Amino acid sequence: AAPAASPAARSRGNAAAGGGSATSTMLPGPASRGNGGCIDLSTSGLLAHGAGSSVVVSDPRSMQLVCVLPMPSSSATSPASFVTAVRWAPAASASSLAAAEDAAGAEDDHRPLRLAAGDRHGRVAVWDARARAVLRLLSLDESRSVAPGTSGGVQDLCWIHHASGWLLASIHGPSLLCIWETSNNPRVLWMFDASPEYLSCLRRDPFDDRHLCALGLKGFLLSAVPRHDSDISLKEHRIVCGAGDVAELQRLEKDISAPAPAPALAAFPLFAARLCFSPLWRHILYAVYPRELVVFELNYSIALSVATLPRGFGKFTDVMADTDLDLLYCTHADGKLSIWKRKEGEQVHLLHAVEELMPSIGTVVPPPAVLATTIWQSESIFRNIDKQSQDLAHMQSSQSMIFDTKSHQNMYQGTMTYLTSISEDGKIWSWHLTFDKSVSSKKINLGTSNHSDAGTSNPRSNGLDFTIKINLMGQLHLLSSTVTTLAVPSPSLLATVARGGNNPAPAVPLVALGTQNGTIEVVDVLANAVSVSFAVHSSTVRGLRWLGNSRLVSFSYNQVSDKSGGFNNKLIITCLRSGLNRPFRVLQKPERAAIRALRASSSGRYLLIMFRDAPVEVWAMTKNPIMLRSLALPFTVLEWTLPAAPRPSQNASKQSPTSKELFGCRGYCCRKF
Repeated sequence: AAPAASPAARSRGNAAAGGGSATSTMLPGPASRGNGGCIDLSTSGLLAHGAGSSVVVSDPRSMQLVCVLPMPSSSATSPASFVTAVRWAPAASASSLAAAEDAAGAEDDHRPLRLAAGDRHGRVAVWDARARAVLRLLSLDESRSVAPGTSGGVQDLCWIHHASGWLLASIHGPSLLCIWETSNNPRVLWMFDASPEYLSCLRRDPFDDRHLCALGLKGFLLSAVPRHDSDISLKEHRIVCGAGDVAELQRLEKDISAPAPAPALAAFPLFAARLCFSPLWRHILYAVYPRELVVFELNYSIALSVATLPRGFGKFTDVMADTDLDLLYCTHADGKLSIWKRKEGEQVHLLHAVEELMPSIGTVVPPPAVLATTIWQSESIFRNIDKQSQDLAHMQSSQSMIFDTKSHQNMYQGTMTYLTSISEDGKIWSWHLTFDKSVSSKKINLGTSNHSDAGTSNPRSNGLDFTIKINLMGQLHLLSSTVTTLAVPSPSLLATVARGGNNPAPAVPLVALGTQNGTIEVVDVLANAVSVSFAVHSSTVRGLRWLGNSRLVSFSYNQVSDKSGGFNNKLIITCLRSGLNRPFRVLQKPERAAIRALRASSSGRYLLIMFRDAPVEVWAMTKNPIMLRSLALPFTVLEWTLPAAPRPSQNASKQSPTSKELFGCRGYCCRKF
């Protein structure tokens, strides 16, 4: 394990790892399945999720990107690996802060924004998100003195409390559970190998900060509590999985996706097992497997109820418990969100409503997958304070008994819940759920879901009827795919608005990015945010250029697979003002050469199209582009020159020869036509 470092050493290490002020101007790429759906929301309302080899920190209230924390590279030659787990450290209490003021190294353990992130190389970085600095870099391979990659990647993380402070629990590889000391002397305190089980999920008990549970893909459930003598109290349980899930896992084991010691998310990327503790009922936890929702009681080690996957739904991917209401939120592989209500007097949950986390209107086909979802905890804190204040006022009132009898009936009235979801197209969605008492009972539509009738109550719930309405409150758009090309507006003083003119245009702090999935992202450099996104091509954007300040021209191509061969070149003009995409130079047959590059003049009036081993075409980019000529010269490199600005003393009606647009190539120079 890495020894404790001084603040100066940490600053130097963070600068080498790409931290510091550079992270404030970094725009992250999209999350992918390789990130394992890792997401966590702090009690202060900051969202952290893995996107490639970085941790993205954002504010879901204002839909603003806060910072990007890139994982340090394991060596100078190897790139940083995918982030697979993130977890915010719980906030330290005022008493613990006062007691630790004089302790050595307390400034690390009690920082308000500590964030742990694990990657596929098996390393865990403990960040100070406020300073954007790595406080600790934990490596299990170094602690065990084994070869790099032997311990396996990180599957999940969880903070638990101990007499000495907060400890970090982690799952490495398929079955290794570790507990780390991350303060003065970082080291592994305890390890437990649960093989041949595949551990999938770690969660902390909300009623006991010392208690955590680890869930396996085969139904193995481990309960652990650290003791004062640096030992761990363990108890093993078994959740009986359905026959369908067992058969699917056995089939996947025969054709495993990644060799050992790969964690569960790499070995079985399409088989998920998740759990969460009930925030209202002690010793009760909820576990989901692809086809089952299980309510489990820890004291008696028994499953109280099992709900099977409804027809027409994708497999279960995660489960979340509402912090105020007896409701469960389950996400599904097809982007649905199912809401389950507890039956009164029993630990049985019935399906109450279903919603879509990926709208069917305005998205591509097939729609992007929903990778992760989390429920807001900060809203519950404020509601509990308000509820306790009202209860105190009711106790002091002579009409307290009247309020108590009506409290259960109005439990859902006016209640709100906030959810945040991450989709694979680089978007962060903020959802607002409201619960209102329904006037009449309606049958729930389990096959389809829309925002008008999906929230109707289920008459089988045997409780208070209420409706659920979901609304999209905000969206943060990050990069949707891997960037393949980049273009900036011309810096020339004569660069004008679209469609020509002699008036100089103001400087526009925009950058256009072409991506691998065919979209064009226009980025505001000053705000470090994606201003607008256009779905332009059906394949990779190969080249991109600005035409003035409000139009873009881009191209893509695909190779024909039949005997004749050739390439289908596709050129499109995108208007940033109207959002329209207009193709030009549309041919009926494939061409023998693919487009190599585009070169636009500084004013955007003319465009050069370069082909591989073919003549260069010169186009006038009017409202309907016109090809002016074809230049059959042996060009290898070609670019327009920037025209010089005319002097103020010159007559405006007489155009200076120096202001003419030129383009040069290897051994040639051609004047504007």
